[in-house]
Amino acid sequence: MSVVIPLYNKELSISGTLRSVLAQTYIDYEILVVNDGSTDTSAEVVRQMMIEDNRIRLIEQPNAGVSAARNTGILNARGEYIAFLDADDLWTSDYLETLDKLIHDFPDAGLYCIGYWAIQDSQMFNGLLPSIQESGRIRGRVDNPWRGNTDLFAGSSSSSRERLIRVGLFDTRMTHGEDLDLFWRVVLDGGMVRDSKCCAFYRMDSENRAMRRFPPLEKLIVSYVDKYAEARAANNEFRRFFDKEMIYRLYPYLLNKEYAEDARKIAKQFDYGQLKWSMRFRMQCPKLYYYIKKYISRSI
Repeated sequence: MSVVIPLYNKELSISGTLRSVLAQTYIDYEILVVNDGSTDTSAEVVRQMMIEDNRIRLIEQPNAGVSAARNTGILNARGEYIAFLDADDLWTSDYLETLDKLIHDFPDAGLYCIGYWAIQDSQMFNGLLPSIQESGRIRGRVDNPWRGNTDLFAGSSSSSRERLIRVGLFDTRMTHGEDLDLFWRVVLDGGMVRDSKCCAFYRMDSENRAMRRFPPLEKLIVSYVDKYAEARAANNEFRRFFDKEMIYRLYPYLLNKEYAEDARKIAKQFDYGQLKWSMRFRMQCPKLYYYIKKYISRSI
């Protein structure tokens, strides 16, 4: 197993993240930290911890973004499977053991998903959506991941190194939605299994967290609908799921003067015939939809 951690200016977090990996009950793994041109002391913190444990490897590269850093980790990994972890997140001590058992029980799956807790302002809450929280622990193969909401993909996701390379790795053009882009391609290639047991902690308020209200449109997954043309044409369930997700992401840009024209061009690519009429109305009359929704919310 190879744990891939992209690193950029996380000097306050990386030590705790690495220690959560080093505390794993499952011990047959390596840690690849890819330093993506950090300008703080992040890399030095990692070097000091490498003295304590030789399973940590540090790879240096000029700043190229999180997708490029993860790709570097995948390509340099020695393990058959890749477990992704951000440099400010944490695992419980049984995370890799839980993942290993899932892989053992479902060796032919494409994507392996494990539940997580989210931490913000020193408060912790279940990162899974209510539909999963209320149903209790779910473990096993997901027959149709495109039927329902994105809560199926909520969790820490892993896959085999071979499959990640085969589907094309992370798309370095994206900075928002790049993880979903890869994971969806993996699921289209080999399906998915999941264990909703929460074994990870997603820190929403750590340092240097990218949270721009309007990142450039060309950096979003929604700008690359064309790469899914074949999958959307062949799979109605996926097309409905994908188009719905893209509409939610694109809608705010229709309300923004800087991006509205390009957003309208993208909106023409979706299949509204299989979606609720409100989705078409949202995209065709974005400002009217906004004011109607705002009025209704005030009236309730």
